[in-house]
Amino acid sequence: MGRIVGLYKKTLNIKPRGFWPGFIVGLFYFSWIFWWFWSVRSLVSFEIENRILAFLIILLPYIITVVGMSIFWGIFSYGSFTLKNSRPPFLPLLYAGTFTIVEYLRALFLGLLWAGPESLLGAHWTLGNPAYLFADLSFVKQSAAYWGIYGVDFLIIFFGTVLFLSVWLRNKKTKKVLVLEMFSVIAILTLINFVQSTNKFEVGNKLTISIIQTKNPIKSLYEPEELLMDFSEKNKLLKEAANKSKVIIFPESTDFSKTLSGFLDFTSVQKYFNNLSQKNILIIDSNRILEQDGLKSKAILIDSKEGVVGFYDKKLLTPGGESLPYIAKLPFSIFEHLTKNKFISSGAVFVKGRESNTQNYHDSKVKILTCSDIISPNLSRENGQFDFMVNLNNLAVFDGNPKIEKQLLSMAKFRAAENNKYLAISSNFGHSYIINPLGNVIDSTDSTGYQILTRGIVPNQIQTWYNKLGDNPVLIISFLVVLAYLKPALKIKFLNFN
Repeated sequence: MGRIVGLYKKTLNIKPRGFWPGFIVGLFYFSWIFWWFWSVRSLVSFEIENRILAFLIILLPYIITVVGMSIFWGIFSYGSFTLKNSRPPFLPLLYAGTFTIVEYLRALFLGLLWAGPESLLGAHWTLGNPAYLFADLSFVKQSAAYWGIYGVDFLIIFFGTVLFLSVWLRNKKTKKVLVLEMFSVIAILTLINFVQSTNKFEVGNKLTISIIQTKNPIKSLYEPEELLMDFSEKNKLLKEAANKSKVIIFPESTDFSKTLSGFLDFTSVQKYFNNLSQKNILIIDSNRILEQDGLKSKAILIDSKEGVVGFYDKKLLTPGGESLPYIAKLPFSIFEHLTKNKFISSGAVFVKGRESNTQNYHDSKVKILTCSDIISPNLSRENGQFDFMVNLNNLAVFDGNPKIEKQLLSMAKFRAAENNKYLAISSNFGHSYIINPLGNVIDSTDSTGYQILTRGIVPNQIQTWYNKLGDNPVLIISFLVVLAYLKPALKIKFLNFN
């Protein structure tokens, strides 16, 4: 009986250690982050009548993604327990450096997990990065102009560890060192925010832009009345915007100029754009175009007087929506065999772009980010110098899910702050926004649906530290911090082995 009681007491004292605490927290966190998977409406185009099959098609990638992401937090948790014997004043830096590296590898792994033949490899898929939780905290967000989201990750873990150790430890001398570390970092952040707030990004000529917002659902087959209604709304909004703006931005997959070309011949199309206004207007349209090398999501820059002056093909294709991941090929083949439905052949597979997403227009350089491109900090700072940014968004596949829209908006705020540029977001099935160089929303539409958002912005030539150097400085510092711990630890183990 005594043994049973003793065993019972030991069982009560068992606590999850090492890998499992981080993994379990990750399961809850990433289940919440990726819950928008369930709003995907692309299955409608596959005409799946079996609800159980449709449920499984969403469930499987959801589970794989959540578990895959949670493993990295489990690795960080395991590392934290392994590194806990380090000197307390060094622990905040050590934990912060470790987590930063883990988060970078997690973004890289997510891209590899859902990679397909046309995937853009690299640490682009930053969904769920904890930095985005602080998108509305200017004190943190504006510092991204120096060190990006991974610098913010470093700060989050650093401050969290300092606060925990300050409460947990009893050694007063160690507590004083930790408090000194914390206030030193706060002083640096305060200085950074002061410098950022004094940047003269409002100096220069104001540019009036109009965002055309739409609500065109994704369907396998459209009725002629639906197509005509959608085109009529866009046509009306374009003519209205042309009276007051120099730049007009459509959302992703608008297909306005493509549809117009179906109604009119080439000469008549030229006359249509020429008659919009007496001045030159830049219209940024987005068409799904089948070219010789494949289907592309193409942003087209049209000058109302000069015609097409540039284009950009989307680079970061959405797995499952625009590209078929390698990991999904076998399940899809099985489903096709069992249901006699051609899932793969009915789904559109796009080809990624290879040209620059910075386009020259007269004296301006425009950074174009098509939908999921906004997720990637690297794509947003690519090619260095540009004057302002536009994001052509399309939430129709998610039925305008507010959860994914909020996450994408948080990312957009960081992209603007990282590069210290104005960012205009034109949306289909969502809200449209104008974000200033500090990462703050200064104007937005009040609802979804067909409408115009017009606002003046000031393009600037500012290059931030992050714009110039990217993630390398933070990653190198994190690696050196971890290496500073591992080198003596490995040396001791080697000596003990001998």
